[in-house]
Amino acid sequence: MKKFVIVVFVSVLAVSCGEYQKVLNSNAPLEQYRMGEKMYQKGKYAKAERMFALADEAMKSHPKYERLKFFRAMSLFKLKQYHSAGYQFRLFTKLFPNSSKKEEADFYIVRSYYELIPEYYRDLTYGEKMLEEADRFIRTYPESKFLDDINKMVKDVTLRFQKKDFEKAKLYYHLGYYKSAVKSFDLFFIDHPGSPFREEAHFLRFMAAAQLALNSIPSKKKERIEKALNYYEKFKNLFPRSEFSDKMERMKEKLENERKSV
Repeated sequence: MKKFVIVVFVSVLAVSCGEYQKVLNSNAPLEQYRMGEKMYQKGKYAKAERMFALADEAMKSHPKYERLKFFRAMSLFKLKQYHSAGYQFRLFTKLFPNSSKKEEADFYIVRSYYELIPEYYRDLTYGEKMLEEADRFIRTYPESKFLDDINKMVKDVTLRFQKKDFEKAKLYYHLGYYKSAVKSFDLFFIDHPGSPFREEAHFLRFMAAAQLALNSIPSKKKERIEKALNYYEKFKNLFPRSEFSDKMERMKEKLENERKSV
């Protein structure tokens, strides 16, 4: 019985493969489109996209062309070919601006850019493009069912930008480039006022300013000590119960002792 089931399964598979190959090699765009949909529904996205690509040019004036273009874009997205998927979704929205699928296609344009974004320490150009597309989507579809997903992506990408700028300033501090570190943290607070890295950034800015002051030439030391102490006061007002308080108190004491000798 088991052997019989295996034989039947192999026979069905062979017929199925034979049918696919026959349509693939045919010059029948409508049949290729139908086979593409069939493969898509089965989750065979590579085979589906191949069929849609073959039928694409010949079906431009066919009523099913809108459906073909959307499913071709979706097939590419499912295959994680996000460059091509984004291009096809964009093309779909231009060809069919009044389509009932336009909102979903616009969502997947955002999603395709999102999937292309690397880790925070690499080039985040796709992140900038994704945020632009997300902003356009939110303005165009303020009541969209996709808004929760869009907002989650925006939050994640925004955090990556914050992390990149924070780590850049932090690196300056650890390398001993204290003046550059202070400037970088100043810019960080302007660009990311509500960042979750804010507390540590304020701490490191104070520490960088303190080290800069302690290592300054006599003519600049007093002014830089006062600036560092101002950063200290600002930090204490913002974060009165910080985990960094002990380290800051010790550094404050050094600055105050140094100020007496200036």
